[in-house]
Amino acid sequence: MKKPLLFDGAMGTELIKRGVELPLPVWSADANLTHPDIIRDIHSDYIRSGANVITTNTFRTTTWTYRKVGFNPSGAKARARDSLLKAVELARSAAGDLVKVAGSMTSVEDCYSPELFPGKSVVEDIYGETTEWFLEAGVDFVLFETMGNIQEIEIALNISHAQPVEKWFSLILKDGEYLLDKSLLKDVVKIIRNFSVNCLLLNCNTIKTSLDGIDHLLEDWDGEWGLYPNLGVTDFENDYFEIIDDHKFEESMRSILNKNPDVIGTCCGSSPRHVNMLNDFIER
Repeated sequence: MKKPLLFDGAMGTELIKRGVELPLPVWSADANLTHPDIIRDIHSDYIRSGANVITTNTFRTTTWTYRKVGFNPSGAKARARDSLLKAVELARSAAGDLVKVAGSMTSVEDCYSPELFPGKSVVEDIYGETTEWFLEAGVDFVLFETMGNIQEIEIALNISHAQPVEKWFSLILKDGEYLLDKSLLKDVVKIIRNFSVNCLLLNCNTIKTSLDGIDHLLEDWDGEWGLYPNLGVTDFENDYFEIIDDHKFEESMRSILNKNPDVIGTCCGSSPRHVNMLNDFIER
């Protein structure tokens, strides 16, 4: 069995546990500017627990999101850029030279609501400027994660293809065979195969849905792959403070490890404790 790269875990639920309020739609984005020490501490806790890849706290650091809370166009862009650059700085200061830093971005609108796709021009603008900011900040690779809309995936592929940056893509599923927007996983993988994607993953589904999806994904994908499921007891229907117990976690993550992923980790609801447990499973 090969030793996979180990991702970190959730950021949002950890911030809430540590007393930070995360109002929607900005969610955790402003915490980079208002609570930077807590962000850095969370990154450091994941690294001490064994993570060798950490993701920047940039899930909502976009001009689009800040426009939604009342910033004017120039103010929204400036705030988003400041938050993103600060997020990368915090991740890099925790990571040092031995841990990879992934620049995280997702659907422009709510990643659980692919029907809210705001249109091609909006998505092109947001992905274009966000990718440029990540290049400026110096991440190790760009991670498009929790992607559940085929139109956004195609735009992200085209935007990132034109940039000199390593890119990983992670998909969110409706069930084992379909993306959240009901596109066939098989069809999406065929599109992705036409681009130089360094790693293809699944994330933010329950472990059962993730395992079902991997079986279908690997029928059409022969490159590096991985997954980082959420720990919720249901898909899309909880705040991820109601999670599976340790026995179910160990049993499920061992099932994933037995499939020999290149990358493994955890998503919503997880904590440094879960990453430490997963690191122990890998080492044993």
